[in-house]
Amino acid sequence: METVGRIVKATLLLGAFTGVGGILWVLVAPGEQRRKEMGMHFPEANPAKMAEVRRRNELVMKVIKEAAETNKNVAHNPRWSS
Repeated sequence: METVGRIVKATLLLGAFTGVGGILWVLVAPGEQRRKEMGMHFPEANPAKMAEVRRRNELVMKVIKEAAETNKNVAHNPRWSS
């Protein structure tokens, strides 16, 4: 019986903490209008910024491809040393 009581007590305690967390989430989470407003400020919302990111990704992929095609250790390139 003692084990059943401990299980019930633990379950109630877990449920209480989950309930408090859910209530806090509802109180703190931004509303729909605020989420839309925040979405406008993401870098993905700016076409010029996204073009810059795509170009940088292309350059990185080019360097990775060149490094994969050579047997030379590109990490020891003197241009990249400080």
